[in-house]
Amino acid sequence: MLHSSFRRIRAAFPGIKPGDVINTLKLLVNGNGSLIIPAFTYCFKKNTGRNEIYDQKRSHSKVGAISEVFRNTRGVVRTASPTHSFCLWGIVKKYIDKSNAPISPLGAGSVLEWLAQQQEAYILLLGADFKALSFGHYIEIKAKLPWISYSPWEHLGVEPTAISTNGEQKLIEVPGCSKSYKNFETFLLQEHQISTFSYGELHGYYLSLQKLLKDGLSFFSTHPDKLLCDFGTCPACDSRWAYYLEQLKKRQT
Repeated sequence: MLHSSFRRIRAAFPGIKPGDVINTLKLLVNGNGSLIIPAFTYCFKKNTGRNEIYDQKRSHSKVGAISEVFRNTRGVVRTASPTHSFCLWGIVKKYIDKSNAPISPLGAGSVLEWLAQQQEAYILLLGADFKALSFGHYIEIKAKLPWISYSPWEHLGVEPTAISTNGEQKLIEVPGCSKSYKNFETFLLQEHQISTFSYGELHGYYLSLQKLLKDGLSFFSTHPDKLLCDFGTCPACDSRWAYYLEQLKKRQT
């Protein structure tokens, strides 16, 4: 699975195009593997009535140029999740149908769960850091963090409902802010559990998903407070802080 910043890739390789990156990765993966790239659109229902409706064929990806080009590449299938769709190439298409749209967009039944079940699965962060680590949301769910079912986007009028040309879909989980996954990244670097690779100013990670899951479950369960932004800096995390502290208070009483 790829997370990338094409701006940073292009700075390191002037003249490169998104299709060049995609074709190189397809050659490396070859026909025995899979290439998966998120194509999130975040088409949630809003109480303001200003809804962006997900169209599986036409809605543009909001997570980068490479993602957008990949979804229009021959042989690529896009899943039906209105909020968190994935584009799939290779053998993964035998196991994940284009109709995939679980009520837990990044949890049970999702593409991330399928990846978590593979013994040889890897995440490539190319010009991106752990703030782009979508798999972190899956780890949060598996770690059963206390706020996981609490939607943090009410301040934006977002409801826990996905909306597409096929209608509305109630969701049991709404992924929150991922900025503080940097704390997990810092921890792994300090513990020498991961290392970066570099080409000039382009930096990245090539991560074993099984090891990331194991380390993540340990860190997330032990340091849930490290997975939320500092209080007062992020409305989404503030709402989860309030919910988290309320739950702790109830346990103490």
